[in-house]
Amino acid sequence: MKNLFLIFFISTTTLAHPGVGIVKNSKGEIFYTDTERVWRISADGKTKTVAVPNVHTHELFLDKNDNLYGEHLWYEGEKTNKWGHFVWKFSQNGTFTKEIADTEGFLKNYSFNRDAEGNMYWLEDGKIESIFMKKSVDGKIEAPISFKTKDVRWKFCQKNGTFYFVDDNDLYKIENKKVILVAKDLDDVKGEDPSRKPNNSTFGIWDDKSGDIFVALINKRQIRKISTDGKMTVIYKCKVGWMPTGGLFDDKNNLWILENNHINQVKVVKVSANDLKETNIQNSNTNDLTINILYTFIGLSFVGFIFCKLNFFKKMNFLISTKIAFILFFSTNLFAQKSGLEVGSDAPAFDPIHVSGADKGKMVCPMCKYGAKTDGIMIWLNDDLKNYEKMLSFLEGQYLTKNPKNWKVFVVYMNPEGKSMEEMKRNLTSFSEKIGLKNVALTFIPSTTDPETAGEYKINPKVKNTIFLYEKRVITKKFIDFKGNFSDLDNS
Repeated sequence: MKNLFLIFFISTTTLAHPGVGIVKNSKGEIFYTDTERVWRISADGKTKTVAVPNVHTHELFLDKNDNLYGEHLWYEGEKTNKWGHFVWKFSQNGTFTKEIADTEGFLKNYSFNRDAEGNMYWLEDGKIESIFMKKSVDGKIEAPISFKTKDVRWKFCQKNGTFYFVDDNDLYKIENKKVILVAKDLDDVKGEDPSRKPNNSTFGIWDDKSGDIFVALINKRQIRKISTDGKMTVIYKCKVGWMPTGGLFDDKNNLWILENNHINQVKVVKVSANDLKETNIQNSNTNDLTINILYTFIGLSFVGFIFCKLNFFKKMNFLISTKIAFILFFSTNLFAQKSGLEVGSDAPAFDPIHVSGADKGKMVCPMCKYGAKTDGIMIWLNDDLKNYEKMLSFLEGQYLTKNPKNWKVFVVYMNPEGKSMEEMKRNLTSFSEKIGLKNVALTFIPSTTDPETAGEYKINPKVKNTIFLYEKRVITKKFIDFKGNFSDLDNS
């Protein structure tokens, strides 16, 4: 069972891995990937259309003739546990062809990192060292140099053939067959940290007309500029909830940023050249802090004022009352128990193991298979199952009056006692049979803090339950530590 979870952890992580692909053609049109399709934004930024549908690609490349290239990667499922891919070309006249036919496994000896002439560059993992590879437009392959690496991540090639790559947390370039350190500790994490591998903090890399290099740091929500002298500065910070994964500069030095969030939504933000100043970021952060402090003291002063008006503490002055209000305000507001994605959010993909319902015995994503077509309930339980027997029996009974094709109930048991997967499966199977669950999908996940399941839904491990009502994969209501009438969960 642990191996099964590992397989699906790898597949889910890879498929949910955000893309870095964003490119511009000679007309000024922007193309970017959301790992489900490739979008086209008009040069004026006013219209957006799908350029290439149904392709799971992380990278893109545009040649000098405005032909667009990408990949399609897929996973066949647990029956075969096989991956497959093909490489596609979308020509400037709108024709879609396959450069590499359907092939089992992952893409090898091919790269979307190319120079102005179309020569491609990549790093190949050797048994001892990484090998720097180049394939010219005439098909000739050469391996100029090899060298030791730790954990190679994203790569980028400038028009002149200078090749950049991130190794663990440091940026290097290969120039004239020499490996040169450009900048250390890109996201301020000092040195190598084996527990952090793979290091998914640094994503897309690109340059500007002057040759300065830019990297997207998702854990910092920042874009950092590494100038030709090695100096590193912050030039942009995403709004809360968003993170940069790629970018490019247009002919007018405007920055187009590919941004993702934790529920796999993707957007492109255009920042004018005039706004790309570090002082703007500092002012923005200062303003956010000022607003938070202002709201806090408004709350404190108001509560303190009420205390005095009500003569709650007859012998205390306003300052003392405000100090007490400070404690109450923070304990009842800022530190109030919260859990789960907000209403209006899209319900993300996750892979629990099912012990009852239509997918009994399988690891299936409820939202991927049913979410877009159904309404229903997701119940995340971090409590003793015995306390929910009546609730689940009630919801099982609802299937007698509802169309099960259009209405679903998913229960996610969060393994609060940290039991083994096999023990969880035995216990939950026995529980589901005891109360007669046939339609309600009782599922379970590895732990209350598993990043690929509970983490995706932002479940607070300190609350006993978090319940979502959803319609066509959009969360419409939310209950935390629910103790109400079961009929309140009726989503009809």
